[in-house]
Order: sequence, then structure tokens, then C-alpha cells
Amino acid sequence: MSKNDTTLPKYQLVKDYVLSQIENNELGKDDRIPSESEFSKLLDVSSITVRKALAELVNEGVIYRIRGKGSFVANPAESVNQTSNYVTFIISGNDMYDSSYMKIIKGVQSFLNQQGCKLIIEFVENDVEQERELILKLIQSENRGLLIYSANPDAAREYLNEIRKKSIPFVMLDRFPAGYPVNCITCNNHDGAYEAVAYLIAQGHRKIGFAAYDFHLSTEVERYNGYRHAMADASLGPDDDVLFLQRELDYAKLLRQIQRGELTALFCVNDRRALEVIGQLTQQGVSIPEQISIMGFDDVESSKYAKVSLSTVNQPFEMLGYEGAKLLFESSKDMSGGSKKILLSTELVIRESIRSNVEP
Repeated sequence: MSKNDTTLPKYQLVKDYVLSQIENNELGKDDRIPSESEFSKLLDVSSITVRKALAELVNEGVIYRIRGKGSFVANPAESVNQTSNYVTFIISGNDMYDSSYMKIIKGVQSFLNQQGCKLIIEFVENDVEQERELILKLIQSENRGLLIYSANPDAAREYLNEIRKKSIPFVMLDRFPAGYPVNCITCNNHDGAYEAVAYLIAQGHRKIGFAAYDFHLSTEVERYNGYRHAMADASLGPDDDVLFLQRELDYAKLLRQIQRGELTALFCVNDRRALEVIGQLTQQGVSIPEQISIMGFDDVESSKYAKVSLSTVNQPFEMLGYEGAKLLFESSKDMSGGSKKILLSTELVIRESIRSNVEP
């Protein structure tokens, strides 16, 4: 093909050059292809054009990249013109049938259906090691991209580096590793928590505790910061004695604080923790919300049907899945771009678990 052929987009010239070299057996499996600068001189195109062409060839499985070494031909018999039609969603969580996971999956499927793509769901039981083994296996297979809901994103850095070496597009959902640039979509956890705690304060609460669940997660840290900032802006503590940051909540201590009037409200980092607290305290004879108000975060389906319906912060899980899949496709088209984090808005949902007009 003549390099002066202007009937095609310039990036297509680069793609066609690589494909013709493979088809004519001038390039074979694992052979290195020219670098960006070499292509620029060879075909008289810009480095941006070359980058776009190579990103598409990676996405189509024709070539693969090794950081610091260059781009290489994948298996021609399997890869040439074989664009993967699958996206894999890896969920490392507590319960495959959790309503929030189901809503995220629905959102992902909604976007993929528009693209004519299929979804593969892989679930592991909140186990980082199994999560890592699964990811390392998946990146050896044909995949258009990965959506990752990790049990512990900070521990996932090792396998995230391996995904990058393979130039496979990926997006992390809900949570991400601190200080590590990744494409991620999550909710505005800080502001959602701030609004929830500000509402409790507006109802007269001053002695407000915080209960975590998995405090190593970025989402929980952000919600804690929202709680802390709302308290500080109202010139309130918080007192370290009302912070419950361990997975095993000290119910004996919590009960004493409620009975002594040292705590009138508890902001729980998620609905799982909040519903557990409601169950445990009502068994101990504590009246909710008369003795203590409970606020959650997530708005899972069961929060409406608790012994005392739970006031909480709604996350748009279906939108999170949809926008996550959309971001995956956008990033696969521009592999040279930087990482992007998208925040979705939350909404306060008030039900029966909050007492109003509390005496200061």
C-alpha cells in the first residue's frame, strides 16, 4: 500500500501496514513491530496518529505491548481481525446476589447491549488472593476490557501493573487504590456522608458516632472524612471514643454509651453495618430511633424493610455500572490518555430510623 494513499484515515494506514506485514508472513508471532517514531518516519504520519492505530490493534488483539520494550505481534492465527466481543466484570465481594451488585450488573449490561458486546461475570468470595489469580488468568485470554470491583484495591496494585503491561483497558468500580492512577467510577462518598451527618445535626443531634466496616477501602475513608468535616463545621468533636473503626463492632461499649446518653446518633459507613446495628441493638432492648438514631449509606433494597426502616444515602448503582462500562470503552479508544475518575451524585433518603428535635 502506498504511503501517499489519502483515501483512508491516516491511522488506518498504520493499521493496514501492520496487518499486511502479518498476512505476508513478514511479521510473525512475538515479532517486534516498529516504534512510534519509526512509524512516523516510515509512513509520514504524526506520533498521535501512530498511537491511535496501535491502541486499536491492541484492543483488537493483533498486537500486545510490553512497557519499556515496545509492541509485538500476538498469535496471527487467532488475532488478526478478531476483535473480542466480551467484557469481563470481576466482583470480589460478600454475596453474589447482593442487590447493589445486581444493579451494577444491570447498568453494565445496558451499555454493553448498545455496543453489541457480551458480559462475562466472575465472582470471588471477598478474597484478594483469589482475585489476583483470576485476573492473571483473564489477562492471558481474549478480552475487550475488564471492570473490577476489588475487595482490597491497595493490595491489587501488583496485578494492576500486570494488566497495564498487557495494555488491556480496565476500569475500577466503586473503590480504587490510594495514590495510584486508574480509571475509576465511584460515588461522591465524601459529600454524601457530609450531607447525612449535617442532616443529623440539623435534627438536634450533637453526640454522633461513626461505625466503619472495611476501613481500608477508599470509599469508607472518604465517608469518614465527610463525617469528620460535617462535625468540624458544626464545631463538634468528633470524640475518638465514639469512633468504631474495626470490623468487629464493640456492642458492649456502644450499648453503655447509649444508656449513658453519650451517643444519640450513629452514622454507619454502609447499610450492611447499619442493618446489623439495628438488629443487634433491638435484641438488647434498645428503642430505635427513640434512644439512638441510625443512618446508613448505599440504600440497598433491604434497608426499606428493616425492623425500623433505615435512613440512608442512595448510591445510583445502576448508573455506576452503565458509566463504568462507558468509561471502559472510552479509555480503550485512547490508550495513551491519562487516568480519569468520575464521581456520581448521591441522594439522602430519610425513613424511620432518625429521631428529630433532639435536645442538645
